[in-house]
Parts: sequence; structure tokens; C-alpha cells
Amino acid sequence: MTRTAQVAVFAGIRGPARTFSYSIPDGLELAPGHLVRVGFGPRAVAGVVVALDAPFEGTLRPIDALVHPLPLLRPHQLALAAWIAEQYRTGLADAVRAMLPPALAGRARVALPAAKGERREAVFASTPEGAAALAGGDGRLGARQLATLRALSLGARTGAELADAGGSAIAARALARRGLATEGARAVRRVPREFALTEDDSVRDAPATPGQAAALDAIIARLGRGDAFLLHGVTASGKTEVYLRASTEALRRGLGVIVLVPEIALTAQVVARFVARFGDRVALLHSALSAGERFDEWRRILDGVADVVVGSRSALFAPLEHPGLVIVDEEQEPSYKQESSPRYHAVDTALALGGLASGVVVLGSATPRVVTYHAATTGALRLLTLPERVSDLVMPPTTIVDLRLELRAGNRGTLSRALTVALRRTVSRGEQAILYLNRRGFATVVLCRDCGYIASCPACEIPFAYHVDGSLVCHRCGRRATPPTVCPQCGGTRIRHLGVGTQRVEDDVRAAVPGASLVRLDRDAVRAKGAHAALFEKMRSGRAQVIVGTQMVAKGFDLPGVSLVGVVNADTVLNLPDFTSAERTFELLVQVLGRSGRGAAGGQGIVQTYLPDHYAIRAAAAHDYVSFAKAELAGRERFGYPPFGRLVLLQTQAKRADTVTRRAEVLANALRADARTDAEVFGPAPAFAAKRAGAYRMQVILRGHDPLALLDRVPPSAEWTVDVDPVTLL
Repeated sequence: MTRTAQVAVFAGIRGPARTFSYSIPDGLELAPGHLVRVGFGPRAVAGVVVALDAPFEGTLRPIDALVHPLPLLRPHQLALAAWIAEQYRTGLADAVRAMLPPALAGRARVALPAAKGERREAVFASTPEGAAALAGGDGRLGARQLATLRALSLGARTGAELADAGGSAIAARALARRGLATEGARAVRRVPREFALTEDDSVRDAPATPGQAAALDAIIARLGRGDAFLLHGVTASGKTEVYLRASTEALRRGLGVIVLVPEIALTAQVVARFVARFGDRVALLHSALSAGERFDEWRRILDGVADVVVGSRSALFAPLEHPGLVIVDEEQEPSYKQESSPRYHAVDTALALGGLASGVVVLGSATPRVVTYHAATTGALRLLTLPERVSDLVMPPTTIVDLRLELRAGNRGTLSRALTVALRRTVSRGEQAILYLNRRGFATVVLCRDCGYIASCPACEIPFAYHVDGSLVCHRCGRRATPPTVCPQCGGTRIRHLGVGTQRVEDDVRAAVPGASLVRLDRDAVRAKGAHAALFEKMRSGRAQVIVGTQMVAKGFDLPGVSLVGVVNADTVLNLPDFTSAERTFELLVQVLGRSGRGAAGGQGIVQTYLPDHYAIRAAAAHDYVSFAKAELAGRERFGYPPFGRLVLLQTQAKRADTVTRRAEVLANALRADARTDAEVFGPAPAFAAKRAGAYRMQVILRGHDPLALLDRVPPSAEWTVDVDPVTLL
């Protein structure tokens, strides 16, 4: 009887049916998880075996080749891919492909590349003849060759090591031609730049606080058996040290560790902490690595060289043999939701992985999502609390500044009088300050004061942002344009730049404290490879006195020199028409205010707002999570939003507005006709970004206790994207 294999084929086809049956050639031993090469139409493509010997009648194409003798995906990874495909209504092949490095899944290989990739470097060694020539002072050798022989005798091997000792690789090759040295080559691991950072590990042996000790006891007691925890600790309460000590115990028991962080900019400090504790056992996985770096790190994990994996969402899919501890730091961050297929949420997927692998999952945050907090207070998760900062540090007192009063006093700058005074005092004392603004660019809009024309992106129909380099940039599609000097609508010349961006705040800071060293931390500033690590090093060293930034400055940085945090405008996110706007405002404010007061100098916070009485702002200034969660959950329950109901966001787009409108109306009517008590149907309506890159966009929202049941009865066509449990409806 011919044996068969079900293969998740990476062929770029649309629709859910992305596994295909192939016959297994005689003598080929296959198991689920093997990477294979198969024929697909006229092409040879890669795929992963997901099942064997499924019933099939008819003639099948044989599998062409086995790429590697060992399965590259573990059983728990295949089970997790199946869970993702079912939970998020995506193709199994998309979920399986997410488990592999892009450089590997994108090609139909006949063999797996070497563990260290293709990069190699020359290495040299002295021969007995070379040692004799050095000892005898061979007069035929030049000064550089003698220096090279001397360096080789002292252990130098690479060209860089020889150059440091006064020799050179060129001289070493000349010596090799004369038999006085040997030349070889070795594979070189492409090391991510973050590994060059160092971090003081002085707290390794510090006594744990009572809260840390209790949390560690609870986590360690469940290692090897599985459980899920919410570690709710105020900022600077020592959550990272709990992660490190729990990881130490997991490794001692032969279990692997995964540590997720939400932003690449955060990875630098977290990696440095883990490298200081665990050395070469740490691997790094995130999307900003080159394809070669990602492959090398993934291969180190597969080969068992690294068993501590730190990174962003995709680190969850690291091929650890026994993932016994999964840590999700800053679990509240929306960046844990994947924006393209498969649209999984890393927090929920981490919990699923823990269940499949009998691993312990720890969700850490000072401001957990109210969905997570509700789960912890109702028994779905175990709640661990760290209510106090380490080293007797106090929470920074926070002042709320009413910007309406500033305007009445004639202050139209970005910095209030109180913030300006505090900033000058901070810089004069040699301390550091963070100024937070949830916006990039120099001005929000470029506007004609005569007719009201706003310079907008023609492809997306949203306002351009004006940048200090004189360009207009669309932060949705990336299009650039030149600012108009004459209004194209009325011909007027009163063109003004209105609004506040990080570059505008940067200019105001330079005017307030002219001699201060300043850095800007937003996505524009860290666009270059390795830029986030370099900027972090400048902040940590104290060479940057004032840090102006967007959301990146709010999360994870531990900078003892920061004694002032100023929030330039707390209302930016609060005014967005979304069910999470108050929650995101509270989270961001608490996180950024928590960057202050981590050193001996103490700290303070200043929050500038036009809505000083809003419950999210008042609770954030008081660092009072419980009162915020109570108010927010009451509102969520009233309207049936998570955790009291589930959401599904359906979106579609087309080049013609009538086409996308007609398509959306057809689906919405079909859903509404079949809707029962499991979900309500809202829409169709234009998406918040109603036009993007020249395409018109419409959306339909499902809300209820089981909207997936409705989707199963009325499945959308391939022209729709399905986002289950979206973190925003914008």
C-alpha cells in the first residue's frame, strides 16, 4: 500500500485549503514536522509534513526530496499551528510557515544550510618552521611578517586579531606560501548587534523582596506541570529579576525559556540582562535582524546550543525541544497582535503553547489589559502581585497641568510653564528627563489659513505630516511630497504648519535648555539597522540628558538617571474613536511615568492635558490601576466589549469605491440574515483609514459571545481579511 503525507505547501495560494496529499517514495522515512520539497504545478516548492497516511484514492505526485533528516518542527509546534489556524481562521500553511525562518520557508531547498550560514573567515596558525624562523630571527622576513609570526605564536588566529597585534592577514598568507604558517577557514555566526551591549548584573545575588519571593515560589512550584500567571507589579518592582530567577530554575531542570518583548527597541536592554545572566545560551529573534542573523539564531536553538530565546512575537515559535517557561513582558502592548496572516495574538498563543507543552506562562505588566486582569481575578489565571518598588524607591509624584489654563495665560508652546521649570532644574542637576509625545514628525498638518485646505496623501486621503527636513510624509503608506508654498485649492499663500510632533518638541526643548544633550526616540529615529541599540546605549550611559520620544520611551527602559518625565499631551490616544482608547491612554501614561524615580535622586511626573478630570488620566497620575480597571470594566460590560464579548473585524478593499461598497453590503446582509444570539453585526462602514495606498476600504464588525460560530455558517470570501480578537477597531 502506498504511504501518503499531508503537506502544508508554501505556494502562496489563497483560501483555507492549503494542505495537499503526496505519496511517500519507497525508502523515504518521514515524520510530521519534516521539511520537504514537493512539486506544485510546474514549480518546486517547500512544505512541511503535518500528517501521515491520510486516506486518499487516486494517483498522487511523490515527494521530491527531504530537506533535512530530522523534523524541523516539534510536535507541540505543529499542534500550536493547528490551534492558530482554527482560532484565527487562517490557513494551516500560513501558521506552519510562521514557525520557520523566512530564508528557509521561501525556497525549495534540497538541503538545510550549514548551522552558521554561508559566511566564513580565514584563520591562521604558525607551523614548526614558522616558530623556528621566529626564534632564529630570519633576516628574510619583513617587519610586518615578523609581527604576524609573533602574534600567531601568542594565539592570534583571525585577521582582526592579527591586525590588533601589529600583523595582518596579507602577511599571514605570504607566510603560508613559504610554509611558515597555515591558512584555513571557519564558519562565522552572524551575531546580532544587541549582543555587543553589556549590562550590570549587580542584582543577581540581591535578596528578593517579599513579593518577588512569593511570586518565584508560585512559578517554580509549577515548572514541568504547567500553569498560567499574571505578574502584576508596579513599575520598577523587579519583574525582570523574577523572570531571570525563574529562568535559572527552568534551565536547571532542563527546560527551555522563551521571553517575549513587545518592541524591538526594548530587546536591547532585555537581551543585555539575559546575556549577562546566561551568556551564549541566549538566542535573539526579531524581525529587524537580517535573514542570515535570524537563520543563525534559529539554527542555534534547533541544534540545542541556545535554550533561552528573547525576542518579539515570532520568538514564540522558536524550535525549543522542551519549552517549560514562557514569559510575556508588557503583556498589554498591542504590538503582540500580528497585523498580517496569520493574525494571531502572541499573549493568547503563548497561553495555548503553555497548555500544549505543559509549560508555565507568566504574563508581566504594571498595566495589564483589563481582559487579562479580569481573567486573573475570576480564576482563569493566577494573580501574583508586586505592589512595591525595589530598594524602597517611591512612586514618582505626578502633577496634572490643565492646558486650557496655559492657553488662557498666553502660552502657546508645547511645554507648559511647570514643565519648562522642571526641565531646566533637572538638566542643571545633571539628571535625565524623558518627554513623551504619541506622535511623530514636526507638525501634524500643513494647512491653508485662507480656505482650510489640508495637504493630504492622495493614495490614503489622510493629512501628511510635516518633517523638519522639509518633506511631507504619509505615515500610513510612506509616500513623500514637497510642502506647497501656494494653496492648490484657492491660490493663497498663508500656508501654516499646525500641530505637535516629536521634532517640534525637540526644537522647543533646545530653546528651553540650549546646552542639553538631546536624543529623539521614535520609529523615524530607529529606522536604520541597529539604531535602537545605539540610542539605548547613549541613554543608559547618561550622554543623553533629554530624551524626546513616542511610545518607545514608555516601555521597558530602566534608566536610573531619569528623574523627570513630562507627558506633552496626554489626550492624543484618548480622543480616538475606539473601545480601547481609555485603556491605551492609561497604560501609556503609567508606563512612561514609571520611567522616573528609579535612581537615588527620586523623580517626578508632569502630565499636560485638556481633559484633567478624565478617569484614565486621574488614575494614571495616582498610579491606581484597580480604580481604573473597575471603571473601564464597567463600561465594557455595559456595551458587550471584551472580556464580556468577543470581536471579529472583517475588512475588504478595492480600487473602486462602488465595488468595495457593494461587496461589503452583500456580506453584511448575509451575516445579518443568519445571525442568532451568538453575535451582532455592525456595518458595513468605511474603515477608520477609509483609503490606503489607492484602495478604498470597508469593514464589518461582529460582536457577541461566539462570533466564530456565525463565521462558520457564513464564511467570507478570500477578498476579506478576518481579524479575530482585534486589539483595535481603527
